[in-house]
Amino acid sequence: MNDSIALGVAIAAVVVVPGLANGFLNALGFPTVGSIVWALGYGLGVVFIWSEWIRPLDITGPEGVSLSEDESTGDRS
Repeated sequence: MNDSIALGVAIAAVVVVPGLANGFLNALGFPTVGSIVWALGYGLGVVFIWSEWIRPLDITGPEGVSLSEDESTGDRS
């Protein structure tokens, strides 16, 4: 499966599944439990997406670019 499709499905699941569970539990008369399930499901989904897709990214600047001596010491005269 393409990574972008997998990410899209995971994001949709993180939003839809806890939301549906919250709605069903509210309809059954358990609004507090529904809110807890929604918060845990959404929060754990965000942590999962961060750990699988965002954390491994190498977000650094290009190599070989350096600041001049004045810029690196913070001298802004």
